[in-house]
Order: sequence, then structure tokens, then C-alpha cells
Amino acid sequence: MDRDPQLRDPQLRNIHLRELLVGIEGLALLRRLLVGDDEEATARIAEVRRLVDEAGDAAFGLSAAAPELGVRDGYAAWSATYDEPGNPLIGVEQPAVWAVLDAARPGRALDAACGTGRHARRLADRGHRVVGVDGSPEMLARAQAQVPEGHFSQGDLRDLPLPSDAFDVVVCALAFDHVADLAQPVAELARVLRPGGRLVVSDVHPVLTSIGVAAYFRGADGASAFMRNHGHVHSEYLEAFAAAGLEVRRCIEPRFGDDEVAAQSLGMAFVPEATRAAYDGLPGALVWEVVRSSG
Repeated sequence: MDRDPQLRDPQLRNIHLRELLVGIEGLALLRRLLVGDDEEATARIAEVRRLVDEAGDAAFGLSAAAPELGVRDGYAAWSATYDEPGNPLIGVEQPAVWAVLDAARPGRALDAACGTGRHARRLADRGHRVVGVDGSPEMLARAQAQVPEGHFSQGDLRDLPLPSDAFDVVVCALAFDHVADLAQPVAELARVLRPGGRLVVSDVHPVLTSIGVAAYFRGADGASAFMRNHGHVHSEYLEAFAAAGLEVRRCIEPRFGDDEVAAQSLGMAFVPEATRAAYDGLPGALVWEVVRSSG
């Protein structure tokens, strides 16, 4: 996938620990406002006061400079560390996607916006003949190393360098949040899918993007950076699927549990109760299973 035009107005954001922790406290307080109790609310407000008042606390004053990167540069920087454990989004997304893929009969499979090839590897292990496309040469190199029997090439999700009606299964994971309009990439995925074929799409759940979640990461050099998410609500997917002749079979919305909450390392280190209240049970990923109409 050619994931990125050049950014017009990139930002350099200084991310302060105090801001993060106060934000977690606020989310926890809001989620429990009507269904919690006075003791919880009092604890949250007391922690907010402590975070704000203790201006001289060196730990709370820690910050990290995180430049905003375009998607092409972002994935080039992230490619070396993308598969490291501890990503809560992948923790909920991957099992849900694999449960759908594992039900598909072996055939020709496309991993569109394949990244490091984690889903391509799963498909190959299940007997599929795998093709992968991505806009990042760095990601493609890792995918090819992980799935040496696959065929990988650079390309744009909105203009796939592939023939029509060519694949029995197509998966596109955690990529649509990098495009502003779903219509063209969905139409392209439908084009390369054979009639009756299965498409699996996953992305960040719109609940998370609505509260400001972005693709924040550390590269191999330890430097932080982030890429913005566009965020798409359910109706945008449904409209794009219908326009492309795709029928929805299933929508899966896995939620954050204990493991994903534990992955919020800074929150758990400083405000663990608030972190649990803020994140536990939030829908983390959105996974669609759709089928191309035969008619």
C-alpha cells in the first residue's frame, strides 16, 4: 500500500507524562460517572489533584518529543520494532482475524497492506498460496523474510497491481485508518476478489480513534513518533461495502481485557486503578467479514 502522501503540516509533539496520566484519570472518571460510586470518584479526583499540584515531581514532568510522520516514513521507522510484543491493538485484533481466516478453505490469498506479513504467514501455514502488497519497502522485506514462499510486491491499496477476480481470500489489516475515504480501497479489494470470495478487514475501533488514539511507536533507535488515524465509523464501512457489491457476514468488536490493560505500561506504573477503569472493556479493534456477491 502506498500509505502516504507527504504531510502538509507535520507536528512535533512533546508528550508529557503528566498530561497522559491526567487524561487516563479523566477517561476513567467519565466512564464511571453514572455507574461507579462516590469512593471511586473521590479517588480519581484526588489523584488528578496530586498530579497537577506536584509540579516539582521530576517523574511527572518527564516528556518525550514525538514527531508526526507520514505513513510511508512512519512504517519505514516502525518496521524493525512492529512485531515486538506488547501492542494491545494487535493483542485483540490478531486472534479475531485469525479465527475468520482459519475457517477459509485453502486457495489463492492476498494480504493487502501486508506489513511485516503476520497474516500472510498464518494464511501460508493454512495451505494458501499467498500474495502480499504493501507501500513500504521496509515492511515488504520483513514480510518476504517471514513468508519466503509468498510473492510480495510494492503497491498502492487504492490501485492494486493485480488482476481482477484473482483471489479466494483477501485480508486487509490495520490499514484503512490511513486513508481518508474508504470507497476506492474497498472497491479495489472487491475487484481482485473472485465472486463468492471472502474479504476480512480489520482496523482500530472508532471508539479509540474518537478519544484521540493514534499510531504511537518507538523505532529501533528508541525514538518516539506517531502517525494520525483518520478513524472511520461503522456507517462508512457499510456504505463502501454496499457500493462495491460486498455483503457483510460478520462484524467482530473484541474488547480490551487484562492483558491489554497491562500493556498500558506508564498508566499501570503510576495510576493503575485509573488505568484499569479507563481501558478495561473498551472495544479495541473492528473486524469485518464480507463476501463478494456472486451475481
